[in-house]
Amino acid sequence: MKTKNRKKIGIRLFWGLILFAISITVLITIVTSFWVWGSEVEELSSMVVGFAKVASTFIKSETIEKYYKEGTTDEYYDEVQSFLTSQADNFGLEYYYIFVPEEDRIVYIWDSGNKENVAVLGDTEPYDSEKEKNIVMAEYCSTPSGSATYTASYTKYGDLMTAYYPVLDEKNEPVAMVGVDINEDELIEKLVTLFSVIVISVSIVTMIAMIIYYITISRGLIRPIKILHSATKEMVNHLENDPSTSKEFHVDIHTNDELEDLADAFTQMDHDLKDYVVRLEKVTREKEKISAELNVAAQIQEDMLPRTFPPFPEHQEFEIYASMDPAREVGGDFYDFFLIDDDHLCLVIADVSDKGVPASLFMVISKTLLQQRAMMGGTTSEIFCDVNNRLCDGNDAELFVTVWMAIIDLKTGKGIVSNGGHEHPVLRRKDGNFELIEYKHGPALAVMPNVKFEEHSFELHPGDTLFVYTDGAVEASNLQKELFGTKRLVDTLNTVENTDPKQMIHAVSQAIDEFVGSAPQFDDTTMLAFSYYGPKEDHDETAV
Repeated sequence: MKTKNRKKIGIRLFWGLILFAISITVLITIVTSFWVWGSEVEELSSMVVGFAKVASTFIKSETIEKYYKEGTTDEYYDEVQSFLTSQADNFGLEYYYIFVPEEDRIVYIWDSGNKENVAVLGDTEPYDSEKEKNIVMAEYCSTPSGSATYTASYTKYGDLMTAYYPVLDEKNEPVAMVGVDINEDELIEKLVTLFSVIVISVSIVTMIAMIIYYITISRGLIRPIKILHSATKEMVNHLENDPSTSKEFHVDIHTNDELEDLADAFTQMDHDLKDYVVRLEKVTREKEKISAELNVAAQIQEDMLPRTFPPFPEHQEFEIYASMDPAREVGGDFYDFFLIDDDHLCLVIADVSDKGVPASLFMVISKTLLQQRAMMGGTTSEIFCDVNNRLCDGNDAELFVTVWMAIIDLKTGKGIVSNGGHEHPVLRRKDGNFELIEYKHGPALAVMPNVKFEEHSFELHPGDTLFVYTDGAVEASNLQKELFGTKRLVDTLNTVENTDPKQMIHAVSQAIDEFVGSAPQFDDTTMLAFSYYGPKEDHDETAV
């Protein structure tokens, strides 16, 4: 046996461990970093909020309106300015300021000094974003105001974390807002350093563990697997030869674990396979014999059904066509048509309850009894009664058959019909559409003896067409478990404009195949179409 060029399990294990180590490193780094980042952000947020609250309580609210309207400073103003600047310098605040928010801008009152971009009293600046404006105005205009805070990052003055807090007057109403900004660069640098330490530490520890694990796995798993692989290749070579002459198979593995059990199992499997191959050859020969016999049975069954069309060329009063598609090698459906005399034609379609060989044998008996009894004369109900009793006699397998039978007078188009548990027929009058003809019918044949069957009279006019079928046609299902159904069958028949029975059956068969697709089918499909061209025209319509 030719061996394919495959990747070695040791190499795949090595690269798998490498990938695992990288994944663990990345996962630990991401999880730790998110945790540290969240903790640091929460700490910074609490800090900026604290500074904003300190300023809001420290500043005298009544002075703000004066500075805001007059734009002049005094000793208290300088005192606050000094306080803000010292706090910003001592605690690393980027900006520490107080402002009055307006509709489309902010008006600075104080701003911490000794930095670039420091605003002086009365300086204005538009809002950094619509979101910032909404937050500031919402806090400033709300009543009561105060406890809510807002943090965000901006790029105009760098990556900043910002908090706002209102300055309240004696009536507990906001007169200004305190803003505190902290630069996030230090936090980012701290996080990058942490990344580096985590990646290096986890990588070293993981690589050492991976090497130790690989050596252990290589000795305890990969090497025994290689031995087992070589031994199984030898076993296959033995089985490809005559199993009865091949030597005993043995795998020498002593790991005292599941691999040793697996080696013993392979030894036993080699012994069992040799016996199985011998038995399989015998079963295969028997199966081939059975298959050949089934093919012969299927051919015999097919030969029993009328297959010559047109079957009666001398009769121009009608045209007929039928088909039977078994779900297995042999089926239980059958159709039949024969002349009882020169003027009377008998149509039969039936479906045996089982499938396969038992159904085919019961089908042969049923078909033979129905034809023999019909040729003796009588009505369809009389024929059903006699054949039913014959089929019930000795029916230990408890099979039964649904049968639809009609006897038609070819001169007049009049006929009688009996239905023993079979599908309802479909009829199309000349220049009309196919319609399902429903009426009460009797039980299937061979269910119980001495049953009385009903019969109905009907009349076909020139140009009328009759279509009968077994349940395999309407119960054909697709992959979605939907049934083809009688509606689709009738709609398909109505697409055939002429009265050619062969075209009707071909159209229905094609529609069923397209509907079913690749879904398996478990029932035989049998159809018979009959078009009447007799000379009689003006007869009353009755149920078929």
